[in-house]
Amino acid sequence: MSAERVTPVSFVDLLRRLDWRFEALGVALVLAEAAVIYVLAGFVMAGNAPEYAVLPAAIIILNLLVAHIVPHLMDEWRIWSPHYEMVLGVAIGVTTLVSVKVACFPHVALSDPLWVRDMFNSLVLLSNDAERPVWGIVALAAYAWWRGRTREEPSIDSAYTLLRFGSAALALFLIIVLAAAPDGAQIRERLSFATLSYFLCTLVAIGIARLKLEGFRTSAPLGPRWIATFVAPIVVVGLVAIILAGIFSRQFLDTVLWILSPVFWFLAIVFQVFVILMALIAFLILTPIFWAIGTREPRVIQQTPTVMVNPGNDTLQQRMEEAVNVPDPLRYLIAALLLFVIFSALMRFVFRRRRRTRDVTDEQRESVLDWSDVLGNAATRLRNLFRRSPRPDPYAHLRGDPRWRYTLEIRETYARLQERGAKLGRARRPAETADEYQPALSARLQMAPDAPSAVAGITARYDVARYSGEPASEADAAAVSEAWQRLGREE
Repeated sequence: MSAERVTPVSFVDLLRRLDWRFEALGVALVLAEAAVIYVLAGFVMAGNAPEYAVLPAAIIILNLLVAHIVPHLMDEWRIWSPHYEMVLGVAIGVTTLVSVKVACFPHVALSDPLWVRDMFNSLVLLSNDAERPVWGIVALAAYAWWRGRTREEPSIDSAYTLLRFGSAALALFLIIVLAAAPDGAQIRERLSFATLSYFLCTLVAIGIARLKLEGFRTSAPLGPRWIATFVAPIVVVGLVAIILAGIFSRQFLDTVLWILSPVFWFLAIVFQVFVILMALIAFLILTPIFWAIGTREPRVIQQTPTVMVNPGNDTLQQRMEEAVNVPDPLRYLIAALLLFVIFSALMRFVFRRRRRTRDVTDEQRESVLDWSDVLGNAATRLRNLFRRSPRPDPYAHLRGDPRWRYTLEIRETYARLQERGAKLGRARRPAETADEYQPALSARLQMAPDAPSAVAGITARYDVARYSGEPASEADAAAVSEAWQRLGREE
């Protein structure tokens, strides 16, 4: 982006300013993440009509895409508070309600208020006709908006990071589904589709990121050759994956588990050995204790029997039901508090603007406190509280180097000249240069007609010694010393 960012005047102007490669890269990364979430959400939030119905993928894509696009467009359009919070709050509420309606009450008409009542009943864990728990959809929406703000900027690094960590997460979720999902669950039939979608979107994201990187490296427009270079490998890999999935879709994952069965067997053996060792250690520790206890005769204690009134079974069951039963107003209050906590957490992450990234500078930092002499440093600071610290020497960097000997003499002479002017009532101002200070100083030194020329000579050689960056010569130092002596004699 350019250094000057102008606020778009309309939505069309905003769309015209967007970089299609950057936006396509962000969408591809979001779709790849949605494929991973689809595997877990399809298993955890399976429906009951039909039984074990998978969660629609459109709901996951809707939440993740809206949570990614809306804050990004708001930032690009320069919309500030309070409109920023208002628009995002409406977006969170609308996407959550739409997701609840489609996922939990697809059989109820939108105009029927029955689904709204059942939605509140599901939130407070009362009897309802929801196909899925509403709290699961709320958790999905909260995750989507949290990721919409905390997700890294689309780049080649974020694409490769998603490929590494997303592949591990996808493999873990696949194992969980294959091990725990019922045989009739629809999510088992969608595993191949989700896996292909993830790798296809990830490869597309990497290709677009590299295309964007090449666009920055060259000023020439990227023609069809670049598109073919990056799109062709993605298409080839996608086609090969689709063909292989069509051949091995039903037995591929079972084959993977069969290949990994020796590893699982070895881990089971290791776990059994660990349990046996723990039991052996416990036996060795407890055996002396039991032996010491067994050498003593137990003392018989007779307990006086007491008569207890045992209430009837009906009364006991009634009391237990009263203890477990929670009033409906309290249920709604608890649900409202939980929703408030979730919404507040989203406010913390979503409504906080992203910090601008700064260029990383190659700097080295070290502690200003010498930890080897903490007490001595503290004592020095304590003494400095009761006495004025000496002024630092402005010419310390020139002392000790013979090359700057004459430069040091000239600057010290000019400093004495400034002190004389201050004593005469005309000190040098902070923003005043030496040339600007020369006429006023010459007017104060009204001792002899030769004073202005002496001041001019000192000032001219001071400028050269101060700002030239080269060491002054011996002749310049002698001329400044001679002019200063003339001013001293004239005084």
